[in-house]
Amino acid sequence: MKAVLRRPVPTHPLAVPPIPDGFGVWQVRRVPEAPLGYVRSEHRGRDLAYHCYAHGRDDAGGRPWLHTASSLNSAVAWLLQHESELGAQRRGLRPEPEAWPR
Repeated sequence: MKAVLRRPVPTHPLAVPPIPDGFGVWQVRRVPEAPLGYVRSEHRGRDLAYHCYAHGRDDAGGRPWLHTASSLNSAVAWLLQHESELGAQRRGLRPEPEAWPR
């Protein structure tokens, strides 16, 4: 447990937490008006997994899961590499019900 508490909070220039220096969920965006998606961290034993989700809601009201990565940087990179596919997928989703803090 001590090792988890001593880990630095991961950051990426394009990953924006809802509160400054927050940990656990990030919106990935180049500009605030056009988010690519979201990344959520999850503990898996002694490690963390970073899940990528689409920007938009499916018919059940959830964000569709896209990919799981081993780091925040890898998750952001995956979203950037799939930006064109994400744009096409977003057109089939419902808009987000609330705005992300800037």
